[in-house]
Amino acid sequence: MEECLCLAREAATTGNYALGAVVIKGGQVIGKSGSKLVQGNDPTGHPEITAIRQAAERLGSRYLPDAYLVTTLEPCPMCTSAAIWAKMRGIAYGATQIDAVTWSQEHPDQKYTWRQIRMRARDVIRAGTPSLELHEEVRREECAKLFTLSH
Repeated sequence: MEECLCLAREAATTGNYALGAVVIKGGQVIGKSGSKLVQGNDPTGHPEITAIRQAAERLGSRYLPDAYLVTTLEPCPMCTSAAIWAKMRGIAYGATQIDAVTWSQEHPDQKYTWRQIRMRARDVIRAGTPSLELHEEVRREECAKLFTLSH
């Protein structure tokens, strides 16, 4: 998670959402990204998707067994589904979707809207195959504090 926090802080300095994600396999980071949504026009360019793409490219496989997606914010349904489709071992995240929704309601901003599809990662995992391990709220408070950098 420490690497994710660093990536998130770096992303915020470039005008992006303060979000970071890594893919870890065998104790090695094999994919990583901070948020880059502001610079690009790719609506799927979430840091989780970018990290999964990098890991798949690095391993030369669309499947990432025994790999974990670690991210500062609970992954959206798209990112959670990508981890399932990549046959990853699991996901660990920090701040919750509810944290992001609450933050956006308390701090309205035209640029940083923190839009959410209100389906929790645990519900996507329950509906998917294979079933992934889920580690929720890892360093949650530190991750939620990152929201202040995107304001």
